[in-house]
Amino acid sequence: MYLLPYGLLAGAHVTPIDHMYFEPLDRSLGRDVYEVRVVQDGVIYSMQPRDINVDTGQARQREWRMDIAHSCSFTSYFDLLTSLDPALEAEWSKTQGGRTGRWNGIPVKAGQVVGRIGAQTLDFGVYDYDITLPGFVVPSHYNEPWKLHTVDPFPYFPKEISEALLKKMLRQAEPRAGKIDHDVDGRLVGNWFQQGTNGYAGLVQSNYWDGHLAFVPDHLDPTQWRFSTGNFSGAARQFGVKGNAPDPRAVSEETGLVKYEVTYHDYYARNDSTRRGWGKGGIQPGDDIASKNREQVLGVVLVQMTGARTLKCEAFPGKTAAEVAGFTAAVKTYER
Repeated sequence: MYLLPYGLLAGAHVTPIDHMYFEPLDRSLGRDVYEVRVVQDGVIYSMQPRDINVDTGQARQREWRMDIAHSCSFTSYFDLLTSLDPALEAEWSKTQGGRTGRWNGIPVKAGQVVGRIGAQTLDFGVYDYDITLPGFVVPSHYNEPWKLHTVDPFPYFPKEISEALLKKMLRQAEPRAGKIDHDVDGRLVGNWFQQGTNGYAGLVQSNYWDGHLAFVPDHLDPTQWRFSTGNFSGAARQFGVKGNAPDPRAVSEETGLVKYEVTYHDYYARNDSTRRGWGKGGIQPGDDIASKNREQVLGVVLVQMTGARTLKCEAFPGKTAAEVAGFTAAVKTYER
């Protein structure tokens, strides 16, 4: 088993993800193999079933999201549970999650089994509403209020549990839990939203990420830059940057037009550069992980900041920098 930190970019998750991923030891064993236990004493205040794949909208076997309040301002959540504890599901069914009956929540104890997971990852996040992350320049653009309060979960576990989990964490850079808030006012680095698309919420729930854009550090190797977009030839995509430059933290309105050539990228362990990928024979927890951007150019991204919190951006799939002179009528404007 290993853990992926906060800040991953993947498909429709165009901006850094506000939860971790627990990867099961063996996916081939199927669903409902591994127990999911509560972090601390608390009250389950929401349980939501999901019967579709979020990225594709296609039907799939039921999964569950569970939100747990540990105090008035501190919560945690699990998502992608493949099944609930039978007693919890019976209580949910009785009241339909509060829709047809009074929902008072369900008290749970630290270590209590609340469900199971298997054949896929488990989402896990911790949120402290007394803390607001500083790296979201315009908080009102986010319709998921918990995102602004995402905190490192490890200080909240007993020491021995934190130490055991950190041994499974693939990210070795500090902070070990990862980071999701990269905005710097007046600089390119961080998250952007196409003007007129309702910020993070988007215009259509089934494709809310279409207007998202991000220039952020890699979640495992933060020395490497990633370009992430909700629409690259019609699909949400993530890329490395050839030459790993220019540094988005240095790009401002005064910089003018910037060209990024985007590429695939690979991970490897610095102590064994022949190893690729996760799992048996690949990168393992405890490895000093690095990333290498490939030389093959998949396209060009033109960017120009037009103000401290606005920019123009246009992608040119299949082109190289030498083949792109400037923006076309298809250029889009983004804001924080």
